[in-house]
Amino acid sequence: MAINIVKIFCTALSVFIILTPSGFAQHHQSEKDVYTLDEVEVTSRKLSEYVKNNPQNIIEMNKEEISERNFLEVGEAISSMPGVDVSQSSGSSGARISIRGGGGSGTVLVMIDGKPLNSAQYGGVNLGSIPVEIIERITLFKPPVPVWLGPGGAGGVINITTLNAGKRLLKKEKNIARLKLNGGSYGAAELNASYMINMEKSKVLLAASASHMDGKRPNSDDDSQNASIKYQHEGSSGKRYDLNGSYYHSSHGSSGPLDNPTPDARQRYQKASLDLQANGFLNSKKELSLKTYIDLENLKDKSQMGFESTLDVLKSGLNLETVWDSSEKRLSKRLGVLFETNRVDHNLSGDHHREKASMHLQQDREFDFVNATLGLRGDYTNDFGVFPAVSTGISFPINTDTIIKTTAGYSVNIPTFNQLYQPSHGSIDLVRGNPDLDEEKVYAFDLSLTHNFDKNTVLNTSIFRTETKNLITHIRGDDLIYRPINISSAYKQGVEVAFKLPVTQMIAMDMSYIYQETENEETGYDLPYSPDHTFKVTGIITLPSKTKVEATVKGNSRQYSSPGTLQEQVLASYAAMNIKIIHPVTILNYGGEVYLHMDNLLDTAFETHAGYPDDGFRFIAGLNINF
Repeated sequence: MAINIVKIFCTALSVFIILTPSGFAQHHQSEKDVYTLDEVEVTSRKLSEYVKNNPQNIIEMNKEEISERNFLEVGEAISSMPGVDVSQSSGSSGARISIRGGGGSGTVLVMIDGKPLNSAQYGGVNLGSIPVEIIERITLFKPPVPVWLGPGGAGGVINITTLNAGKRLLKKEKNIARLKLNGGSYGAAELNASYMINMEKSKVLLAASASHMDGKRPNSDDDSQNASIKYQHEGSSGKRYDLNGSYYHSSHGSSGPLDNPTPDARQRYQKASLDLQANGFLNSKKELSLKTYIDLENLKDKSQMGFESTLDVLKSGLNLETVWDSSEKRLSKRLGVLFETNRVDHNLSGDHHREKASMHLQQDREFDFVNATLGLRGDYTNDFGVFPAVSTGISFPINTDTIIKTTAGYSVNIPTFNQLYQPSHGSIDLVRGNPDLDEEKVYAFDLSLTHNFDKNTVLNTSIFRTETKNLITHIRGDDLIYRPINISSAYKQGVEVAFKLPVTQMIAMDMSYIYQETENEETGYDLPYSPDHTFKVTGIITLPSKTKVEATVKGNSRQYSSPGTLQEQVLASYAAMNIKIIHPVTILNYGGEVYLHMDNLLDTAFETHAGYPDDGFRFIAGLNINF
């Protein structure tokens, strides 16, 4: 299978070189143009240069696109990106994020302004606790990822950059206020407000929201509230300070599989976060950044049989990084350290703690014809010891419009506390831990070709392979309880194609398709949650009235929810359609928009997990006003 993929890729590449008018031979005449892409702003100027010039497979979405496409939550925006799928869940367990079809590629690390958000307890991230109004940019790194992003991202990294993070406050702007109201099916209702206060050298962003959802299934209701504050100040000599605080509260039902002895529970989840970031320039070629953070989580759970459990989580950390940039030598270096502690107090499995330390060094070099990167990292945890990580890559321009990138990497994924020790919340009889688990060892490879037909028409094709030793998966026994085990060896490999095409000035399309095969090399069976075929097609039409209509069709081929590929747990293939209608309005001289979102428009019946059916057709209608 791997050989066939390589042949297909190489054949397509050969045809591409022959048919491309500018040709390989013209490379020397326009060498500089190869590296000149549109300016982007991410966490810092140095990251912007990295995105433009490095071999990594990176996708970005800025605040303008987030606003224009009217994404109501972070998970929705991430799920719209090529090759990404997000299955939302309530509470502390977090959303299940898969990149390139899922299965066998390790965990996906989610960061906000460079701060890791994944919980050592479950490994996931509650995306509902991040207000979409504060986002400047979402950057997706597909595996293998560069080592400077830190441990825990074997399956990819999503970095969420908040408004103005890492940028200088060059001028005083007007104060901005936004109000969003919406409601819809199954008792959905939400109120969201934000206010940006702009001062001479400081900014304050306040955001708050409250929402309610009854849900289609019994015991799937959710009441949540969220509040956040972001303070930014520009000091002397280019120094920047960012202080962020947030609080999230949710009271909700937790519906488990219908065939479980105790399928339902009630939960109350709270999370409070505080972090400080300081950015300073040592000189024109050196940049220093410091991040310190603390997260507090509390979960109270009452199962259907009346048993109550409590979970308290404390995470704190410090991240220090410096970047050297030499334009004369076309060389950039990164040196950084991370210290983090995670403490868990659980009334069922006891107290556990994990201290983590990490150090990385990465060098990016631009040669005459090639951009190269090499990164090394050492990770330490008190419960699993010391592990290395490495990432390397080369990007090679064929001509002014076409570039080939290849990357390879090795990293280690440490089991979560939930996998090691803790019974799951909600359905108490659903999952048990396994303290004898070993860490996952992940080897990843990617080869991609990107061609720009013009500024807005882009084709990206990639072949990828991930080999995982000691892959962690869950086996369901005769007692209907899931228990984690290690698979000695497993792999996933495939082809990904993404195409961005503006058909006319009023019509644009984004298409992505993934073909993959996965295998548990112990049994020869497919890995769980890894469909052979995954596709996503989005069309956006802007009418003369400025009304935007966005339609998305996405689907998966059949897949299994257990490594034993049990037929009674097979998830059938499906294709579902979502539609958005967004129309600009003016109310009392204030600009805004009215919108209608319709998900699963054709009411397709499908499951995201055995016993967890999709809610079917649902809609949200609302009003957004800018003051």
